[in-house]
Amino acid sequence: MLKQLRSLRKDQRGATMIMVAVSLAAMLAFAVLAIDMSLIQLAKNQLQNAADAAALAAAIEYGITSGDQAAATNEAIRIAGLNRAIQTTQQSVVITDADVTYPSGTRVRVQTHRTEATIDPVKLYFMRVLNPDNTNLGNMVASATAELAPVGATSCLRPWMFPDKWDDVDNDSVWDPGETYDPNTTGYRVPDDVGAVITLKYQAGGSTPKMGWYQPIRFGPVNRGGPDCSGADCYRTFISECEPYMVAIGDTMEFEMGNMVGPTRQGWDELYALDPGAYYNPSTGTVDGSAFETSPRMIKVAMYDPTVGVINSSTGGAEKYAEVTKVGYLFIEAPPTGGNDVVVTARFVRYTSAGQPCAGCPEGFLFTARLVE
Repeated sequence: MLKQLRSLRKDQRGATMIMVAVSLAAMLAFAVLAIDMSLIQLAKNQLQNAADAAALAAAIEYGITSGDQAAATNEAIRIAGLNRAIQTTQQSVVITDADVTYPSGTRVRVQTHRTEATIDPVKLYFMRVLNPDNTNLGNMVASATAELAPVGATSCLRPWMFPDKWDDVDNDSVWDPGETYDPNTTGYRVPDDVGAVITLKYQAGGSTPKMGWYQPIRFGPVNRGGPDCSGADCYRTFISECEPYMVAIGDTMEFEMGNMVGPTRQGWDELYALDPGAYYNPSTGTVDGSAFETSPRMIKVAMYDPTVGVINSSTGGAEKYAEVTKVGYLFIEAPPTGGNDVVVTARFVRYTSAGQPCAGCPEGFLFTARLVE
């Protein structure tokens, strides 16, 4: 009996050793698999980050240049290259023109990769241990699509409004009854007027719309509980600094009725002095030479419907109003001139802006870019 027990114990020790060996082999397989899977997951995350960044940058460039695919593609390639992803080591993400596509007039799609076909696969270490036919090379791709959307509400406007362009039949630059206006056809619009020069002149509370004549306004919009900042100090400050109020298409703005010639000139001079080296480059349609990422001489200004014109107070008071039909983006080209008229030369530009996207709005001077896929 004793011999039988000893023999059985020896048999169990042998079985245990086999089980331990099998368990160790399985644990080793899981361990090496975990190492390679971690590399694959790391590469996927890094490639996705690069695709997201490149797609957003390309979409912004696409918008600023009013649809220049070559410029947008070059920007996608540049931004992708600033990102790194694992290969044999951490290396730049390299894409080509073929990796940047345009599914629609408002979308840019970017694909990044680590594949054998593109000669940049991820070097793995242990997959061949599990499968002798494995090349120890990981293949993966990531993609992102960014979309442009017009901005329908934004802050940081300057305290002026001027009439949008209408069909000025008699070319006298003064709106006459019967002359028509449509924001999408007669008005200042993208891409036709990007780079176009506009001469702005100061008009103190006038009621007859004149082409390029701007009028001072108070913040914030009447229909949002304003205005709660008015007078010369607020007005001058908001010329050279951003106003914090959200202004949207359809909002009603109240005009400043006082003589604002002095504050207007002071504010314009301060604004120009913030970035005197900036200039408009007509060959690229961009503002170059700025000391800032976005020149402070690039400003947002509200426009109104000339056929409606200035609305008088419904209570019989002196207040006058106008409704925002469009927000323009302008680059101030030179210091103001013109004495009491305070004449400013500007160009329409198109640029990305913080604000609320506007569903169904026509393509505008202000746009935002967002990832949609």
